[in-house]
Amino acid sequence: MSDAGHDAPHDPAYDTAVNEALERLGHAGFFLGTGTQLRGFALHAPMGAEALAALGHGDQVPDWVEWYAAHRGLGAPPDLFAPIDAADPSSWRAALGEARRLADWATLFRREIDAVGWQAALATWWPRLTPGMFAGLTHGVIRTAHAVRGITAVPAPSTAQLHELANGLAFWAALYQPANGAAARGAKAVGAVRTLGRQRGSTLFAAADALLETSVDAALMELTATGAARYTLVRPGGNPVPAIHAVTAPAAVRMTLPHLPPHLALPSYEAVRDVSGTLLNIFTGRGAPDPGALTVDAHDPAVRRRIVESAVDLRDEHAIKIAEAALREYADADHDDPRCFAAARHAVRLLGG
Repeated sequence: MSDAGHDAPHDPAYDTAVNEALERLGHAGFFLGTGTQLRGFALHAPMGAEALAALGHGDQVPDWVEWYAAHRGLGAPPDLFAPIDAADPSSWRAALGEARRLADWATLFRREIDAVGWQAALATWWPRLTPGMFAGLTHGVIRTAHAVRGITAVPAPSTAQLHELANGLAFWAALYQPANGAAARGAKAVGAVRTLGRQRGSTLFAAADALLETSVDAALMELTATGAARYTLVRPGGNPVPAIHAVTAPAAVRMTLPHLPPHLALPSYEAVRDVSGTLLNIFTGRGAPDPGALTVDAHDPAVRRRIVESAVDLRDEHAIKIAEAALREYADADHDDPRCFAAARHAVRLLGG
């Protein structure tokens, strides 16, 4: 395992591992368990397999997918409900946030990708879906990002890879949810009137916002690291999963933006900032992170390797994804910020406990 190449791993072993996993998962549904669910815990197998391959563990992907199927369940694909007309805004807008339309959305996106190509389809639909980025606790945007990386990592994407992009976009569209919708009501229920991301004068993301003068990319990097530091406030006994997405969602947006028109960068940052604020407000504790929890010698390759290997050994999909995001952010950032690795180490401890 090396730190290089995690944004676009041009590696035949990666290509083989991802495609074999997607073929195995070709008839899976969108949620865990058995039968045709339209709600519940999101299927992570395509994302986890891609992240595992990106970490250089493509040889472990087949066994991991089988383990995941046995321990999590793959569900069954939903039935078609009614066609969605991509050319008719009244048709597709009415289907946003309708989980029963998952198969309809997947069909639409496969058709769009076939007609205009994956990049044009992504550029058209990304801004339409961005306001609902909270969809499925951000699994829509994260699954889309992993699919985009898989496509861009090979000279010619396979049908399975293009269909996986359609599935990621479909999950995002069918579970479309604004950060000020149901999630904000959930925040209010636990004692917060507004999400952190929308509080006037909030200093939580001040450092990230300030970097917008440099670039959206720099701001996203800081947003991810801020979420990582805040994640270390999750205590044993709490739910360790949701707040992980305050790390993996902005990292996913950052990974995808190079493949989108530049004018979409700032709205994407603003959307994922609001989503991150909501997640952190609901699912993390109060106060400042424990300095000890943030002490990771990220300069030491052996330390980075141990954190990643512990996530791989644990097999948990969220541990794998946050460890891969930490490695990718560190490699791209080329600085000694330890926060993402601290969050990955903390996640492994919580998820393995």
